[in-house]
Amino acid sequence: MGVIFMVAGTIPHRFVPSPEVAEAYVCIDALMLARDAGFNSVIIEGDALIVINKVNCREADRSVLRSLVKQIHSMRAFFISLTFSHVVRTCNAVAHLLAREGRDFPGPKFWVEEAALRDKWWFYIFVVSCPISNKD
Repeated sequence: MGVIFMVAGTIPHRFVPSPEVAEAYVCIDALMLARDAGFNSVIIEGDALIVINKVNCREADRSVLRSLVKQIHSMRAFFISLTFSHVVRTCNAVAHLLAREGRDFPGPKFWVEEAALRDKWWFYIFVVSCPISNKD
């Protein structure tokens, strides 16, 4: 019997040009965290429908996200099960709180919670990519 882990985090990034690019970075950061932690079954939820649709599509992407989507697709090989799912913004309130608060953190911060027993090891994650604050 395995365990479900829920992970939330914030990772500051500089020069993120759009919310869609930030969300794509979130997917990459989440996948690297899951890979490095040794998990092989991962569920990533996000409220950016454009990004979720692009990472779930197997056709070549021609948008400004193409290099990030390509990197996300290449990381699928590290996992037995990898799911990207869209959730409505109201279900992602914690992510928005982390984004707002995370601007003031000097580096990445993560919170991990063991959620429930399952028949497999699952790693359920959302990571927030946020621009660094310009506060003095």
